[in-house]
Amino acid sequence: MSRQIGMRRGICPKCSHATVYSGQDLATQASNGSSIPIDFRHQAVLVHYVCVECGYVESYISDRSALARIYRQWPLPLANNKR
Repeated sequence: MSRQIGMRRGICPKCSHATVYSGQDLATQASNGSSIPIDFRHQAVLVHYVCVECGYVESYISDRSALARIYRQWPLPLANNKR
């Protein structure tokens, strides 16, 4: 099972407990929640998944338009520059 699917389905990839909680509803409602800048005018809201057993945290961008903007505007890391 991949880490991405595990956390999003409530299973922690670090400790294997089913004690993962998400602030997804908070992220979409809060205008001042966690986000990363895409450019000078746009931000991507982060959705956090937290394992309350071991404290492991993962963050994701769920907005497809924000992901598309990042794809168009951000450079790839040098080691992965195959676009």
